[in-house]
Amino acid sequence: MIDATRIGWPGTQARIAILMATGALVGCATEPVGDGLFAPPAQNKILFSPEVLGLAFDHVELHVDRPTPHTVYGWFIPADGAPGTVLIHHGSLFNRGALFDYYSLVNDLGWNVLVYDYQGYGESNLQPTFESLLPDADTALDYIQRRSDPRTERIVLFGVSLGTLPTLAQAARKPDGVVGVILQGSFVPDLLPPKSFLLAGVVPLPEVLARLPQELDPYWNIGQVTLPKLFLQSPQDLTTPIEGARRLFDLAVEPKQFLEVFGGHALAPVLDPDYPGYLSSFLDNVLSIQPSPGTPPAVSPGADSDTNGESGKE
Repeated sequence: MIDATRIGWPGTQARIAILMATGALVGCATEPVGDGLFAPPAQNKILFSPEVLGLAFDHVELHVDRPTPHTVYGWFIPADGAPGTVLIHHGSLFNRGALFDYYSLVNDLGWNVLVYDYQGYGESNLQPTFESLLPDADTALDYIQRRSDPRTERIVLFGVSLGTLPTLAQAARKPDGVVGVILQGSFVPDLLPPKSFLLAGVVPLPEVLARLPQELDPYWNIGQVTLPKLFLQSPQDLTTPIEGARRLFDLAVEPKQFLEVFGGHALAPVLDPDYPGYLSSFLDNVLSIQPSPGTPPAVSPGADSDTNGESGKE
């Protein structure tokens, strides 16, 4: 369970207010760019770092080669005696600074955490693009795989909202060391309501949907994921409705588990008292899985992942 007495840890009402305020900032001052993409400036505002919660961390800079050379940024948060590392892929509405409930919970459960930002989020001053999602995610995963820390060879992928797309794409390729997949707010594009696209900074036009890279297609990727999968979905979620998550769950192969959580879109770690137990149980279960070398998928719809990472101590 999260230690609510930790110095600097905001109360439940404060955490909700922070997330809502961040969402309001992201929704402000957006302007159209090109043919359907928006540039929400507040996606670059880092409101909190793990230091506020008393957590030690490494500040990580990840250098990505495609679609054009760029740098993304993240935090590696170690845990004493950790059995592995959880890689968090965040959603479109927030940068990593708003995910303190996620990364602190996972860290309190005894796992290392890597949480990072895509191109166009956090310190990155470039335009976010669909095309950069998977290269950024692959660079973050490669960074964990290259670390020399004890027990970092076991990795769990954790996708939130938009982050479920690169999570599934990576898991479909059965990468080295990955033993489990957590999907919070998963979706399929054809079942999203129009407001979801606006929150993501995308005008809901068919031509915009058509630009989703094939390598991120959840319909294709879900059938290729043979690892244990935990679907966490709120019936109150109006941004990524539960129908999309259930469709993916029905298409997924075993082992899989679907759990309904309370809290709407992305607020379950704050509002659902059972949420920590759900994560703890799943993470405990995947400890019995021995990491093995990855194998390629039946068909590789995406490009290669020739990337590298560097880090600096915070």
